[in-house]
Amino acid sequence: MKRALLASYEKDAALLRLAKLLDKNGWSLWGSAGTAKFLSDNRFPCRDVAELVGPPILGHRVVTLARKIYAALLSTPKDSAELEGLGIRPFGIVYVTLYPLEETIAESGVTQDEVIEKTDIGGPTLLRAAAKGRRLALSNPSQIDLLEQWLSKGAPENERERLVTTLAAAAERRVANYVAASADYWESKVK
Repeated sequence: MKRALLASYEKDAALLRLAKLLDKNGWSLWGSAGTAKFLSDNRFPCRDVAELVGPPILGHRVVTLARKIYAALLSTPKDSAELEGLGIRPFGIVYVTLYPLEETIAESGVTQDEVIEKTDIGGPTLLRAAAKGRRLALSNPSQIDLLEQWLSKGAPENERERLVTTLAAAAERRVANYVAASADYWESKVK
């Protein structure tokens, strides 16, 4: 399962650092459209998930929301025959930085259309699927340090479950806070 799916709103040094770390450790990189282009432009081999699910649609609002992606994240070892029959290979790592919804909401004079535009649906869904599927679900650039420490030790299996659980908890908390910010914003519009 040495395939990583990267879908980062931030195209930055942290994303490049992660790509370098994963590439060095033999992981194949897959990315959402903008992430794949950014990494490829910076000389990291990264395949676009469009190869698996088709190009983005609805003005780039639907990119990773596809059953082939979620089967690759939610499958368990007992599903291997079914996955093989469907031509789907699992992902072992997911890295997501979400659209800046909280920052958008905090802006003075922000419109509802701007809030809608900055509401990420695919990112939170990727993080939750990765957490549920017991994948390494990185939801914050600071977690690259944890991954690097684990990989530098040879990715010991006896430490994997603790790392998976730590990252899953953080991913669920990140999504919960994100959704709470959205709920707070919309509730403020109907009071």
